[in-house]
Amino acid sequence: MLPIKKFKASQDDDHYENAPLLDETSAMGGKDGNDTAVDSLLYLRWSGKRHCNIFRWQTSKNHSTHNRLRPYSYCCCFRTKRSFIITCLVLFILPLVSFVLFSLVYFSPIHLPAKSLGVSNYATSTVRLLTLNIFMRPPGVKNNANDYKEQRLDYIIEHILPSYDIITFQEAFAFANRRVDKLLVKAYDQGFYHHVASSRHYPWELAGDGGLLILSKFPIVQADRIEFSRGVHADWLSYKGALHALVQLNNNSLLHIYTTHTQASYDNAGSFNLDDTKVRLSQFARVHQFIAETAKDDDYPILLMGDLNVDAAMHNQSIPINVRPHESSFAYKMMMDVLRGKGINLADLTNGADSSILYSHPWRLDTLTDAVYETFGYHPVTFGDYKVLDNGTFIPAETSLTSHNQLLTVQSIDRLLWADRKEKHSMKLTNITVEPFFVKKKTVSFTQISGMSLILAIIMV
Repeated sequence: MLPIKKFKASQDDDHYENAPLLDETSAMGGKDGNDTAVDSLLYLRWSGKRHCNIFRWQTSKNHSTHNRLRPYSYCCCFRTKRSFIITCLVLFILPLVSFVLFSLVYFSPIHLPAKSLGVSNYATSTVRLLTLNIFMRPPGVKNNANDYKEQRLDYIIEHILPSYDIITFQEAFAFANRRVDKLLVKAYDQGFYHHVASSRHYPWELAGDGGLLILSKFPIVQADRIEFSRGVHADWLSYKGALHALVQLNNNSLLHIYTTHTQASYDNAGSFNLDDTKVRLSQFARVHQFIAETAKDDDYPILLMGDLNVDAAMHNQSIPINVRPHESSFAYKMMMDVLRGKGINLADLTNGADSSILYSHPWRLDTLTDAVYETFGYHPVTFGDYKVLDNGTFIPAETSLTSHNQLLTVQSIDRLLWADRKEKHSMKLTNITVEPFFVKKKTVSFTQISGMSLILAIIMV
């Protein structure tokens, strides 16, 4: 709206030229100097800058003409106060409504055609599974100068998806981008007709989705999701949680698949942080409750896969980083106790006198084991890994996705947790492998995408 200029009725201004309307209406005034005929009049002036202002002058019959007149001024576009207010409201509401409608479309998940296939079409004796943190964060969020989201996504679609039947992704964030939708479409084209994903969120919620995704070539007969209470630090901006898919592998075999991505720690070198640990333990307790709610009424096997953000390895500064310790960290032991429903002793966590038990649950999952540790006898590195030069020097194996303060921290944060509950068809985990996915092409700038894979063998009994 143009600025309003107020002035006295007797004030001269060389930049304005009186319109005839003023001369005609002025003639209606009384000879004694009183305003006897004019209640209100329109005073129209044209500026040298070709802006038009309309001024409504209200006068009183009982006041002399030399009294100051009271102006009620509006832009030339508005003849009444009501039209002015309505226009302002429209100018405010229209962009807001447009933004809401755009967000409802852009931030909503893509809809893929339903695929109805008989379970008999999937009868198989082996299933190839993978868990992978793809670091596909919202736009603008990155650890280094460039994390090559688009290039890595294309690499995953072309080189990783074809090798597996069930995949759990972490940090596949859909907030403010369409990469996950592209991944879903390309995965669908490769036979992943079934999926479960974190709930989408909108800008006015001041947080993004949890970044979790389960892809399956086998039918998902039940799907569930939960969201944790908001985390701390940067995790406050994401509704982290857990996903569940009850997958039918063949006519008689079903498998509970879970994935989660818990509170991250942002301390240097992955050092222990009590506040972050407390948040994670509460999230693990919620995951255990989630498993109980979705699996306690049957005896199908349970597989929990994902980046749990707990370094399972016990580190000793006096031991070279290429030596694999067999001991498990205190944080890892607490995590396993909570996920099994046993709970933890508060005194162990705080070194205090209070020995009450936290996070215990009446439904226990004592058969839950770490399949990777059971296979290797140690916790392999899945983050902050190294490689050795010919002269014996250790250098970071990955530099595009890893923060500078996490390089060479040789952490073990990805898990394959398994509970074989003696289903009718016995299942066995085989070929458990740490998948570094080193990219050997010289045409790409990123160096590594890491994950864990296994082959699930279905054994007829």
